[in-house]
Order: sequence, then structure tokens, then C-alpha cells
Amino acid sequence: MRLVGSLSNENLAHRLSSYLLRKGIDSKCEGSFDVKTGQMSYALWILDEDKIAVAESAFSAFQKEPSNLEFDSEEILSVEEVQGNVSEAPFLPKPQRSPLSFVILFLCLAIFFFNGFQEASMETPSSMTPIVGALLYDIPAKEMGGGYWQGIANWVLMSIKDPNFSPELSSLFFKIRQGEVWRLFSPSVLHTELLHILFNMSWLWILSRPIEQRVGSLRLGVLTLVAGIGSNTMQYLISGPFFLGYSGVVLALAGFIWARQKKAPWEGYSLHRTTLWFLMVFVGAMFALSITSFVLELFSVASFAPNIANMAHIFGFFIGTWLGRFSFFAQRGVLR
Repeated sequence: MRLVGSLSNENLAHRLSSYLLRKGIDSKCEGSFDVKTGQMSYALWILDEDKIAVAESAFSAFQKEPSNLEFDSEEILSVEEVQGNVSEAPFLPKPQRSPLSFVILFLCLAIFFFNGFQEASMETPSSMTPIVGALLYDIPAKEMGGGYWQGIANWVLMSIKDPNFSPELSSLFFKIRQGEVWRLFSPSVLHTELLHILFNMSWLWILSRPIEQRVGSLRLGVLTLVAGIGSNTMQYLISGPFFLGYSGVVLALAGFIWARQKKAPWEGYSLHRTTLWFLMVFVGAMFALSITSFVLELFSVASFAPNIANMAHIFGFFIGTWLGRFSFFAQRGVLR
């Protein structure tokens, strides 16, 4: 087996490999990633050394004029025929569907519209529809006179203002302790505002599908559940049960891709650095708003609570970054 040369463009490498196959020259295209330059290259190997001279001539002509129609043919090779001569590479995943990403997207949209239908059909306006009450992390317990866990932030604030304040510790994880364990994750799929769900579902579609295509539906499911349960629980502990939305998982997906880009750049995740910066600036700004609200309320200057689950965002990102360092989430078929 002899090396003929290397090309920096994947499509051109496949085109030349296809041409050689039509000429009866067995070849093998191997991609490699240069960590120093951050660039890909595609080496073309000829299996039959008796045909090396013909292959070198074709490679030289191709380099001079890659657009020459001579390298095209009316005969179209199947994807299987071309891939049969391209070594399986972790950064060149075969096109796959993303069933779990689609299911989650459909589930969130279905719950959103069903909640809207319940709101429209309620005779008496209420702040909580039946489906919201069933999917929130927790709800006020009638058995305790409507008491509920209001979060560590409220505990600290009230303790400073009133040394005799006692939090509702007995209501902590009340519904979950009754066996309603789906509440650990279900706030993630719950949305009540149009812009909120459009924002989250757009990011879900952008971030979730590339991950699923590389690691499969099962491991994406593990990532999603761990991120959802972890970010929801931290948000609940900090601020209480009244939060919802998929953004904690969205930030986990972004953190996961960022970690994989650092740990295994050859897997080819294409999340741009500016996109990560946008997400981080957004989270940082909302966190600063929450701190400002806490300080103003502490000194009785003003009382307002930004309706944003910042702890879910922050811990979601850290959970995704942490999970992205495990080899369990490496791309399927990767040779390490």
C-alpha cells in the first residue's frame, strides 16, 4: 500500500477516490486531525502498487484542475461503494436520523398546546392549569396548609430580616417523596409562553441532533435525564418549585459539546465559539440580574423576582461539561 498524496477538502478527496474506483484502482482514503493546526487532511492510499504510477498521474492532474469534467462520470456510485473505500473515521459520521431529539421536541410542543387548551377552557382564571400542577417539581401541599419549600435564597433572605424565621423543611421534596418521581425531570418539558418554547426548541434542534448522531439515542437519553434532573433539583433547592423550561438541558448540551471539542476535536462538533459566548453572556447577565434583585430586596429598596431559572442554566452547563469528559459519551465507532 502506497501513499499517493493528501487533500485538505473532504469532498474533493471523496471525488478523486470515486474516480479511481471507476478506473479499477483500489484506494483507501484516511482522514486525520492535526492538533497543532486544528485542520483536517485526507490521505489517499493505493492498495495495488502496480497501479501507483497511474494513480500518481491522476492525483497530479486532479490537483492542477479539480474541476475538470474528466473526474466526473455519468455513472453514479452508491454511498456504500464510496464508503467501502473510506476508512471509518470518528469525525465523519454516517448520516443518521435523530429520533429522540424529535420525540422530545414533539413532547414539549404537545404539552405547550395542551396547556394552552386547558387555560382557554377554564371557567375561572387560574395561575395553574392541571397539567402545570402535574409537571412542576413540587406544588403547595394541602396536607400542610399550603406550605411548600421556598428555596435557600428565600431562607437566607428571611433569616436576615427575621432571626426567628423557620423554613418549611417538612415540605421539602413533598410530592416526590409521595412517589411522583417524574417531577424530577418533567419541569424541563413544560413551557407556558410562546417565545420561551421557540427559543428552547430552536436550541434543542441545533444542539441535540449532532450529539445524537454521534453517540446514539440511548446515550443522549442518559445525558438528557442527568442534565434535566440535576439542573431542576438545584433550581428547586435554590428558589423553590415554580420554574419550568428546557433551558437547563439546553445549556447542558452546549457544555457537553464544548467539552467534547476540547477532549476529542476529531469528533467534529461544529458549535462555534461565538455561540458559546452568546449563551454564557446571556446566563451571566441573568445571574447578575438575580443577584441585583436579591440585594435590593435584602435592603428593602425594591422587590422584584426575575422569572428566569438561572441556577438551572448554570448547573446545567457544568453538568454537561462534566459528562462530556467521560469516554462513555465518545462517538460510536471511535478508535482511541
